[in-house]
Amino acid sequence: MKLAIGTVQFGLSYGVTNHDGQVKNHEIKKILNLAQQSGIRLLDTARAYGKSEQALSQYDSLETFKIVTKIPSLNAENKDIKQTFMQSLAALKVDCVYALLFHNADDLLSAEANTFFEQALEIKAQGLCEKIGVSVYTPEQLAKISDNFPIDVVQIPLNCFDQRFAQSACLELYKTHNIEVHTRSLFLQGALLSDIQSLPAHFNKFKSDFERFHKVCTELQCTPMILALAIALHFDFISQAIVGVCSTNQLEQILTNYAKALQLLPLHPKHIKVLKCDDLELINPANWPIN
Repeated sequence: MKLAIGTVQFGLSYGVTNHDGQVKNHEIKKILNLAQQSGIRLLDTARAYGKSEQALSQYDSLETFKIVTKIPSLNAENKDIKQTFMQSLAALKVDCVYALLFHNADDLLSAEANTFFEQALEIKAQGLCEKIGVSVYTPEQLAKISDNFPIDVVQIPLNCFDQRFAQSACLELYKTHNIEVHTRSLFLQGALLSDIQSLPAHFNKFKSDFERFHKVCTELQCTPMILALAIALHFDFISQAIVGVCSTNQLEQILTNYAKALQLLPLHPKHIKVLKCDDLELINPANWPIN
């Protein structure tokens, strides 16, 4: 099972197509029960995700999941990684986590990067986390950081449009440095699952990209969600594909389509290639004016 649960919606109202807002605690419990029963074993959270960590702490069987959390951007006022990390452990009510990630990759590209990483290594040495990693936005960030620091995990954006991290140079980095790869943005904040007419005006100029996506769906006789999931399943280098959910109904739908996506494998290279888009105005949500 490659699926992992992203918990940003447990602590914040997040996503261009999220009209339900922050998930209530009783629904979180139901989501985690279903995830556990379905073989999902990893939860992705962060200090920056509002009360997400506190919400997870209310779940009685949290120890059955591997937890990945992230320290927020570091600055002159906030340089103490250990203090921030201990706040995460306290909020989660756990003694340790699977992985500690730097949420802002620029922290590991700054003048104080060595000091920051040494603090993280100390946390790992104390047995408070099993792995250290970073969340990145660009292959260039990944290349520089993996060359300078022995990261164990990287979280990358990847979906049908955004295939930058599936290029051979990145594949070589994962292999050379033995990096575990987690992906986010599989549905592009829900945009891939929506009719383009229902999306904000910013997306109008990418109509042809969405039309190509739907054409491939038609050729493969599958739904957009099945194709979006199949991309993550197709690439062997991906260890965990993180999906955000707002309800058990959403998770049930994803699990059903996950099984159908497995039946599409392997995807033909022509289908993967035709979907690729390098325009950062589309593939990087940070560039969407609506955010």
